[in-house]
Amino acid sequence: MTLLRILAFLLLAAPVACSAGNVTVTVNDDAARAVLQAVQNPNLTLQAALKTAQLPGNQGLIRKARSYGRPGTDELFAKALVAAAHHDRAYQDPGKFNFDEVRDHAAVTAQALAALQDPASHRLATAEARIAEFTPPDLHGKAIGYVVVGGTAGGFAFGDPEFFLNLHMFPSAVLATTIMEHELFHAVQGLAMAAHKAPDAAATCIDREPDGTAIGDLLRSLEMEGTAAFVGDMLALPAQGTDEPTANERTDFAKNVSLVKLHVTQLELSVHGLATGAAVTPDEVYAANFYGYQELYGLGYVMAQAMAKENGAASIQQAIAESGAMFVLRYTHLHGYGDTLPALGYETVAQAQKIAACYAKTKP
Repeated sequence: MTLLRILAFLLLAAPVACSAGNVTVTVNDDAARAVLQAVQNPNLTLQAALKTAQLPGNQGLIRKARSYGRPGTDELFAKALVAAAHHDRAYQDPGKFNFDEVRDHAAVTAQALAALQDPASHRLATAEARIAEFTPPDLHGKAIGYVVVGGTAGGFAFGDPEFFLNLHMFPSAVLATTIMEHELFHAVQGLAMAAHKAPDAAATCIDREPDGTAIGDLLRSLEMEGTAAFVGDMLALPAQGTDEPTANERTDFAKNVSLVKLHVTQLELSVHGLATGAAVTPDEVYAANFYGYQELYGLGYVMAQAMAKENGAASIQQAIAESGAMFVLRYTHLHGYGDTLPALGYETVAQAQKIAACYAKTKP
C-alpha cells in the first residue's frame, strides 16, 4: 500500500504501516477509539482512564496541553475522562481536554471517520498524491501518525516525524482530509530536518548573534507552517457548496491570507524584538505568531505558494531540507517579490542573511 491509503483502515484494532518510496508511515487510532469508548462508559474507573492516558496518541494530547502552558499529566487526563464519562459538571478540567464535548459529539465524530474512509470519495488517494508530490525523493525514514479526540488543537506536531489529527475538531471528511495533509507533511518535515541537521559549527555561529538561535527557530517555524499550509491547502477547497465546518475554516484562512501585509510587519517586529534584546521571550514571540489567529501561517503559505508556482514542487522539497533562513531568502529572489508579492521587512531579511552565512561557512 502507498503512503496514506492506510487511513482507509483506521478502525482496525492494530496499527497499519505502509511505505511510499523510502518513507514508511504508520497511522494509529487506538487513542481515539479508546477515548470515544471511555467517555460513553458511565462506569469508567480512574484506573482504566489512566491506562487510556498512557496510549501514545493521548500522550501527545497531554504534551500539547503543556505546550499551551496548561497543566498536563496522565492523572489530569484521566480525571477529565472520568468526569466526562460520569457527567460531572463540577470538574474544572485545567488541561482543557474537553472530553465532555467529545462525549456529546461522539456520533458525529464517528460519522466523519466513516466518510473519510469511503473509498468512493477518493479522498485518501488524492491526499496521498498531494503529499508524495512535495516529499523529497531521496528522503528515508519512518513517521507515525496518531488519530486522537480531545483538547483544543485540531492538528499538531512537535517537529518530530510524527503527527496528531484530532477528528473531534473536524466533523467533516473534506476538512479532515486537508488537515491530514497538513499534519502528515509536518511528519515528512521532521524526517527532512533529521536528515539535514545543521552542523555544530553552524549552530555555534548562529548562537553568537543576539538571539540568533531564536530568530532561526522563528524563521524555521515560518517555513514549516507555510509549506504545510500550502500542501494541505485550505484555499483549494471549494468556496461554495461544502459543509458548514469546511466553509468556515476556508473563510477564516482566506481572511488570514488577505491580511498578509500586516503579518509581514508582525514578523519584522518579532525579529527586531529578539535581535535587540527586548523584554520578550522566544516562547512569547512564537505564541504571538502561531497561536490564536495564527498570522504567520498565512504569510508562510503565500511564500510557499509563490515559490511552488515559479519553481515547481522541487522548491518545496528543497525548502524543508534547508533552514528557515534560506526559505526567506529564496522567496526574496522570486520575480514578483516587492511587486505582486509582498516584500519582507529589512531586518527579517538581514537576519536571514546572517543565519544563511553561518551555514555557508560550514559547508565542506
